[in-house]
Order: sequence, then structure tokens, then C-alpha cells
Amino acid sequence: MELIPFSLWGDALWCGQEVVREAPHEQAIRSLFPDPIPARGADLDTEADLVPESHNRFDPRSVAVRVQGRVVGYLPRDDAHRYHPVLSELVAQGLQPRVPCHLWVSEWEPADWDHKGTQGTEFHASVAVALGQPHMLVPVNLPPPGSYHLLPPGSGIVVPGSEVHPDVLAPFFRTEGECWAYATMHAIEEEDGIQDRHRIVVEIRLDDDPVGRLSPRLSAEFLPAIHYLADMRAETAARVAVRGDRSASEVILYAARSHDLPATWPDGLTRSPVASPQWHYWATKEAN
Repeated sequence: MELIPFSLWGDALWCGQEVVREAPHEQAIRSLFPDPIPARGADLDTEADLVPESHNRFDPRSVAVRVQGRVVGYLPRDDAHRYHPVLSELVAQGLQPRVPCHLWVSEWEPADWDHKGTQGTEFHASVAVALGQPHMLVPVNLPPPGSYHLLPPGSGIVVPGSEVHPDVLAPFFRTEGECWAYATMHAIEEEDGIQDRHRIVVEIRLDDDPVGRLSPRLSAEFLPAIHYLADMRAETAARVAVRGDRSASEVILYAARSHDLPATWPDGLTRSPVASPQWHYWATKEAN
């Protein structure tokens, strides 16, 4: 079965998770770089697949890191055991977990190689991936129905919503105190309180329930993208983090503003998949 690539959400802003390597992996890493490697070294920013190896006879909870189909190392044992359950669940539903990856290599000829009677070069490599906490790798709800486009990540914005009823957010509360979720962004009209004038602002919804509105200033930074997608008969989706519990909670929007969108945006619309039993596991996982 061919797996569909799925970019893990997470909250890691840089590649800080080191990858364990052995000699055979260094050969695979070397093949990803040109020959010769510049004297100052070389680096590569790419994506890596995280592959749980349940049939690994040495450790059935190991997680291989693959770049362009080559195994470049493994997650450290303790980390692999933490991530293996969620990664295995994704693979079981036909998804291939994928994360940002940074590789750095250097190669040089030892100054004293002739004294040792050997020839060749010394090779050094490091590999790291961007990986959030296990409970923050997958959104807890389904994406919006129909056609939609998920905005690229952006800096966090706390969504004003002090009047939101706790029951609206209750399904998203987790024992860890936080989770990721799909939200949708909608252009709505509201009164501005001045001479009965109206203005257009952005409303944030979780599973079609309103959880807050952005200020007019912030709304203006997202409205061009929302209007553009609306003209294409598609919804605007975004990542939000839900934090807290019934006593105190907040919704934080992580979405790129219109002026920060890449020139190729949007590179295609997505249609929500039919909710398989496996995906439904994530969408209906009970809050504790």
C-alpha cells in the first residue's frame, strides 16, 4: 500500500531533535550531497519520513528516519518509544509521517594519513529533525468538509473570545493541557458602534462553532486570502492550538497573513477525506 505523505503539525520551530547514526547511514547521507563536498562543509534542508519499524527484531518500537528513500539514522531509543504509537497509528490509516529535516556534512583529508599507511578522507555528518511533542503531532478534529485550503503556519495570535461558552471548547480539552485543531476563518459583518456603521472582520470557528473574532486591524491582514478562496468556492482553514480547561482557556491561531503567503499560493485545494475508522480515532478521542 502506497502511503500518502502527511506533514506532522507539531510546535517545533527548528530542527532540534538529533538523529542517531551509524557507519552505514553515513554512506546514505553522503549520497545526498555533491562530490566533492566544499571545504567549508555543506548543509541540506529537506523533509524526512519517520518510519516506525514494528518488525525490527532488535527493537520493534524503533523509528527510522528516511530522506529520499534512504535511511539516514534513527530516533534515539527513548524518543522512539514515545513517538512510535502515534506514528504507527498514522501509518495504519495510510499516511506517511513527514517532518522538516536538516543535514550537515564535512569531509577532509587527515593531515597524517601517510603516517598511518592509509588513504582516504574523514567524513562527518549530523542529522536533525523538527519534531513536536507526541500529543501535538496530529489535529484532534477532522478538516472542514468540502474544498478548503490550509494556510501556512504563522506567528501565534491569541483569538479574543472571552464570551465563548465552555461547552464549545470542552471537546478539545486534553490532560496535557493543549492540542492542535483545524479551524476555519470566515469574513463576517459586524457593527462598529459608530453611527450604525458596519465593518468586515474575521471570525474563527471550531467545527463550525464560533470561538472568537479578530480585531479589524488583524482581520485586514487575512481577509484578502479568505475572499480569494471564497471566490474559488473553498473555505479557509488554519491551525489553532487550544490550551487550558473549563476554568481558563485560550485559542491561539497560527496562520500566515496574506502578505506573507508565498508567490505560488495557493498551490492547490484539498478536499476532506471520507472519515475512515482510523482517522475518526483522532477526531473523537475523548477529552479527559
